[in-house]
Amino acid sequence: MQNPFAEKIIQKIEDRETSGEEFRRLIRQFVDSLSDCLKKEADESFAGLAPLMASRNLSRASLIATLCGSMVESGCDPRFATPYLTTGLTRALKAIMPMVDKLERKVRPRLETAESPEQRSAWIASAVRQLSVRLPESAAALKSFERFMRPALTMYSKDLANRQKGLPEFWDYASRMESWFPDAEKLLRLMTVLEKEPIIAIDVASQKGFVGRFGGAINNSQLIILLMDTFARQYVFPKPLISHDMGLCAHGEGPQQVGDKVQGAWNLYDHRALDSRLKLPDPKDLKANKFWLWNERKPSEIPAIDGFRVILIGPPSYPREWEFEREFRYLKAGIKVDSELSRTDLRDWLERINDRNLALKKAGAQPLAS
Repeated sequence: MQNPFAEKIIQKIEDRETSGEEFRRLIRQFVDSLSDCLKKEADESFAGLAPLMASRNLSRASLIATLCGSMVESGCDPRFATPYLTTGLTRALKAIMPMVDKLERKVRPRLETAESPEQRSAWIASAVRQLSVRLPESAAALKSFERFMRPALTMYSKDLANRQKGLPEFWDYASRMESWFPDAEKLLRLMTVLEKEPIIAIDVASQKGFVGRFGGAINNSQLIILLMDTFARQYVFPKPLISHDMGLCAHGEGPQQVGDKVQGAWNLYDHRALDSRLKLPDPKDLKANKFWLWNERKPSEIPAIDGFRVILIGPPSYPREWEFEREFRYLKAGIKVDSELSRTDLRDWLERINDRNLALKKAGAQPLAS
């Protein structure tokens, strides 16, 4: 039997005679009741409440989203519910567009004269406050969007299939917002993270490498840690390249940050660094840094060959270490090795990369390694 407070929430969400305070009271009563219910009862209530995230009453829909997000964090399965979240979130984003249009016309030209990022942020905040008076519906939708954010990050992190399906619904709206609202930029970062992406990783000096797929890495820093863990597990090394806790953290398990620092074991390059001798630049050649995979860049920016992101591994140019914090708490990440490269396969790949580099050079692309 469904929770009686959940039934009241379902009955009252579209009722205009029910005040906002009364509706919030029903939610509080439902939350209090969860401490005594069985998982089956919680799942049944979640199934009844989830469709309310698509309500046209954006304020109440966002409150329900917050509630459903908390239930997902506690163990409810988001997979059937995430599409309702996408519908509500898209409605909120669409309702904010009149404010975004005003910001683009009135504020964008002024931002070009800002002397610092802090001044730019202050001008945007001031403009949003002023526009909120003139555009109350957009201002209310913005508050709803801010409430949608935490459950969206939780549910899209846990629900890969619906994350990928949901992006086209609100891509245009969120893209227009990201210059003005950090939450929109953060949402797009999560929604555009690569998943099941083909990868070729080759340690040129040791002639070891693999073909596989990776996913869930927000930036190259995380991908590098995953690679260090994968190589240590795939091949015999005298010692692990990262700590056990750091490996768990990078894979999306355990805490978002651990006390260890990452000790850089390599320089990583994109395919353009390979020269005609099938070698990488001297590690002391800092001019080759235009081919490095920088920690703060995205894996989606790594150039691909025949659909594979190509990563070439060489010795480090200098000792370095860094701290790592996983941005999205519930987002899993990892590398799946499909096959190790034999010596012959590895040579074939290096020659293929060299041929591609020569073709790029003839076409007048960015200068390659000599």
